[in-house]
Amino acid sequence: MLPIIRQFLEQYYPYLRPFYFLAAWGLFFLLVFQVISLIVYVHKRSQKMHQIPCTSCQYFTYNFHLKCTVNPKIANTESAINCPDFHPRKTY
Repeated sequence: MLPIIRQFLEQYYPYLRPFYFLAAWGLFFLLVFQVISLIVYVHKRSQKMHQIPCTSCQYFTYNFHLKCTVNPKIANTESAINCPDFHPRKTY
């Protein structure tokens, strides 16, 4: 370490101690806030994704190459939430 920085830190350590304390707690609370906001985001996103009705539509093929025979571009996306061509799958 540079001698000037080392001398500065040794000389002003008692004055910097509260700053270190506040910085450490600030980083801790920032981490907790980020984790909580991530959990809230994932919950809202999953609520939105569960509204997609494609898997219960009769035109859904369960094929990787062609998921929907009527609207293949919007199949399994958020655009398919209010799909005008949605028809419930008939169970026999």
